[in-house]
Amino acid sequence: MNTTGASPARLLEMLSDRFGAFEAIAYSTIKLARHVSSDELSMDVLVAEAVLEFADDLRNAVGAVSNSTPR
Repeated sequence: MNTTGASPARLLEMLSDRFGAFEAIAYSTIKLARHVSSDELSMDVLVAEAVLEFADDLRNAVGAVSNSTPR
């Protein structure tokens, strides 16, 4: 994908959108951890929790940039 010329706000928004796949895996991992052994999980539960924390931080950053960017 060519992102030449995209604003920093747009690049951050695209990163946030793409990160959604990791977030989905993290949610699935945490849910499955209640029912299966850790060997069967696609991600360690601690890593999944860290991914979700990062997702929140990323959304906050996108929101802050969106609010500070003149329209």
